[in-house]
Parts: sequence; C-alpha cells; structure tokens
Amino acid sequence: MSPRRLGDFALSSVVETERALFDTAMVFPHATDDALKAQYDWMLPLHFVPDTRSLVLIIQSFLIRTGRTTILVDTCIGNHKPRARAHNNMQQFPWMARLHAAGVKPEEIDYVMCTHLHVDHVGWNTRLVNGRWVPTFPNAKYIFAKREYEHWEKEARSTGLPRTGNYMADSVLPVVEAGRAVFVEMDHEIDRGVTLYPLPGHTPGQCGLHVKSNGSEALFTGDMMHHPLQVVYPDWSTGFDTDQAHAARTRRAFLEKYADSGTLIVPAHFVAPTAGTIESHKDTFRFRFKAAD
Repeated sequence: MSPRRLGDFALSSVVETERALFDTAMVFPHATDDALKAQYDWMLPLHFVPDTRSLVLIIQSFLIRTGRTTILVDTCIGNHKPRARAHNNMQQFPWMARLHAAGVKPEEIDYVMCTHLHVDHVGWNTRLVNGRWVPTFPNAKYIFAKREYEHWEKEARSTGLPRTGNYMADSVLPVVEAGRAVFVEMDHEIDRGVTLYPLPGHTPGQCGLHVKSNGSEALFTGDMMHHPLQVVYPDWSTGFDTDQAHAARTRRAFLEKYADSGTLIVPAHFVAPTAGTIESHKDTFRFRFKAAD
C-alpha cells in the first residue's frame, strides 16, 4: 500500500512478499471455473494466473502513525523460522530493510497489533539473538485479543500446529515471557481513533482495526477477506478458516454494512494498492481499488 493520509494520520505498508503461490482450489474449495472466468475482466493479470489457477496474494505489515504513537499491524512470516511449508521455511526476507526505508526503526514502534495469530501475521514479532527468540520491537506493547491468544495457545500445546510448524513457540510465547504482551477484549482502544473491530470466523478472536481521524475513516480487516473474489462471492470461505460458516456470515454482514459508504477498506492480502472501497454490483459487491492521493 502506497503511503497515504487519513485525516491527521499517516498510513503505509511494509511488504514482505507478493507472489502467485496458492492454488485456487486449496484456498477456495467452492470455486468453479465458470465463477472464476466470470471475473476475468478485473482479475487479470494482477490478481489471478489462469494457466496455473493461482491466486496472487501479498504478505505485508501496516504502519499507522497518529502523531502520538506508531502502531505496527501484523508482522508477516519472519526470518530464520522453521516452518512446515517450504515457501515459509527459514526465509531471509528484506522486511527489516523495508521498515527502515519507511522511516521507522524497531525501537520506535509503540504498539504491535496482530489481527489474529496465524503464521503469516506474527513472524516478525521476534528475532533470533544468540540462539534465543526475543521481541523485535523492544519498546512496544504487543496487543493480542485475549480470546485469540487463549485459542492458539491451547492448540499449540495440544497439537504442536503440524500444518504450519509451531509458530506460537518462536513468535508469540517469547513475547509473553518477556512481559511485552497485553491481552485485551475485542473492542479495545489502542490510541484515540484506533480501536479493535471484531471480525471472528477466520479465527475465533480475529480483530480488525477501526481507524478514524478528522472525519476520515478506514478499516483494516485482517484475513476476513484474502482475495477480492470474496467480495464478489462472500460465501467463499477459505480452507484456512477455523469456522467457515461463521467467517462467511461475518464477511457478508461487513460487506452489506460498508457497501457504498466510501469507507476505506484495507485487507491484509490484496495486492497493491491494497486499499479501496466496497461497491454494490448487480446482486453482489465489488472491490474498487483506490490509489493514494
């Protein structure tokens, strides 16, 4: 996402990777070729690769600078971390250099907010120092929704998270052990004008962020939607969702609420320019990408 103003706030992103990696059938079990082809007019070539039926997704963090605080939203996959899938395993992404290029040093982050505790949203929470995982942002408070943390802490303890590798052990628990975690309810206000917004379904405690400044408004939606196809087909939940039916209900209610409102919507994985608005379109919706002013 290109840097942009929202009232008195500055919004920007730190990209880790963008790639056509995920097979559509794996992400959207209900997708059909006819439904996909019906969206080629806007999907090609940026959002979909028809030869491989691959979705193009971005993995990125967001920076919200209010003038009082600097908030980092989601922390991607991270480096040097053992993961079950090869495309995440022991990576060496230039994410930290890009954070510096955005004009922010790790020690300048006041809050780290993870919309949910999945492997691609917690990785830079920690870094490896002398064989130990330590918080990357030494002065930050890490905001975790209490319900979300309790769910994944229990899952990690009971299963070891074999599908992804135990990212809780290297990217979340060290933050807790260092005393940097703050467990909050799903409507917690981080700073004036920056409030958690419950979006459960993808995970039990997923929260977006409602951001409002000087009459302008934006909603960071985490993984409520992975791809713009879910704006057109709200009932297409992903294979990554903890509760697919709940995720679909949350998504449809959100789309109905914000369609044609002009509110800036910022999903985690939509490719650049990422942000946009929701518009009514025939009997469903479409996502209108909006470049920075």
